[in-house]
Amino acid sequence: MHVNPIMVVDSAAFTLLTIQYNLVAGTLAQYAATTRPDLVCLVEDILRWDVIGQFCLTELGRGLNIFRMKTIATLLPTGDFDLHTPLPSDAKFMPPTVPVKGLPCVAIVFAQLYVNGECRGPRPFLVNINDGYHMCNGVTSKGGSAPVNHALTSFHHVCLPPSALVGDLDKSNKIRRDFMSSIWRVMVGSLAISSMAISDLQMSSYIAARYFQRRHVTSAYGNPAFVLRALYKRAIEQFMDKNLDVRVRHGVVACCKAVMAQHAQVANHALSERMGAQGLFEYNRLSTLYSEIRGVSIAEGDILGLSMRLMADTLAQMYTLPLSTHPDGPLALHEISLFEEATETISSSSDFTQAFAQYVQPRCQLMVESMGHRKAYDAAVDQGVSQCLVDLYLINAIKTDAAWYVERSIFTRRTIMRMEDTALLAALPRLDELLAAMEIESYISSPVISDECWEKFSKTLPVYSSPQAGILAQPTLVLERARL
Repeated sequence: MHVNPIMVVDSAAFTLLTIQYNLVAGTLAQYAATTRPDLVCLVEDILRWDVIGQFCLTELGRGLNIFRMKTIATLLPTGDFDLHTPLPSDAKFMPPTVPVKGLPCVAIVFAQLYVNGECRGPRPFLVNINDGYHMCNGVTSKGGSAPVNHALTSFHHVCLPPSALVGDLDKSNKIRRDFMSSIWRVMVGSLAISSMAISDLQMSSYIAARYFQRRHVTSAYGNPAFVLRALYKRAIEQFMDKNLDVRVRHGVVACCKAVMAQHAQVANHALSERMGAQGLFEYNRLSTLYSEIRGVSIAEGDILGLSMRLMADTLAQMYTLPLSTHPDGPLALHEISLFEEATETISSSSDFTQAFAQYVQPRCQLMVESMGHRKAYDAAVDQGVSQCLVDLYLINAIKTDAAWYVERSIFTRRTIMRMEDTALLAALPRLDELLAAMEIESYISSPVISDECWEKFSKTLPVYSSPQAGILAQPTLVLERARL
């Protein structure tokens, strides 16, 4: 679903679908298939969109520190639960919980479970939010920002029945691990939504390429979408491999998401600039695509947070990610070198935490991106992606840290420039073929891709003219901001 280009056409629908199917239905289905068969009907209603589902995890004042959430659910003597938001900063942040179109809304709300005054860690609760017209008693939703109605959701001593607790009451001696297991669909979503970068890249590169052809100019940016397809396929295979430690699978997701978002943002910025003023207008999509990928980089696990966790775990030798299938390649050597430098710094310090914070933490995302570059290259070569596209990807990855390659005498600056020129010359004659292979044209609404589209679009613009010009003013529904 997520790799379908139609997802890029409407990012709001993309967001809602991901919440509904992955976070809500996916989480409940795990329990419905095992300990909670009574949830089957609700899951079916959610899948049919008879009920809107939301996932209330992150709090306004906690950010990425979700384990220390302040929303509380207290077990009452009757067996019911009292769900409460102590302070405004403890409100659940982002889920669109405002009433919509008469469809009832339920949410999986995570709260600290208290039993006889003892905190037993975060647990998921099933909570009725609204009936599609009015909020349920004790539930408040503030905001409703466009285009997804993102809001702040708080609870004032909401009484929940015993069945609201999706898990169990038992005290655990591995609270953090149990909590991470309860939000495992977040990592599924992180991998799924990162694939949006592929369609994003296809759309932005197609729009820019067709515009450049009209203007008889070229761009020096190579489209990595074909390579990222290979990376995504490899990442799915590894994520679904139950023989791998779950932490390794999560690490694969972090690498995939980091590098996909990086390439999409670099491409959107570069191509937008090459399009001049046309790159700024919303009707050409590049500026909005940039904002959408920014959202992807934050949703379902912020890339920086994922990177910090992955680096801390791997440097502490808690697990190792799958090794390179091309260990002698320049990207593999770059990755190894960065990790060797970090390992040497950490091991030479008597305080792991301080050394990590001072040296590694500022470089975490760079290191994870280097892993992602190598993984993408390996996947593309192993899956037979066209050599000119692999070469273009390789040179773009090298340019992200060209100083290291020059410093290690692997390439000179002039060699890197020549490598890029050679790769571009090999790919350029195949431009039309490659654009067609992306199968993205039917999803493009930008008017700059052809003279015909531009002429049709220009006729929808409001006309202001003097009577002497003989041009009648034309009524239009186009917004004022669409005027040239």
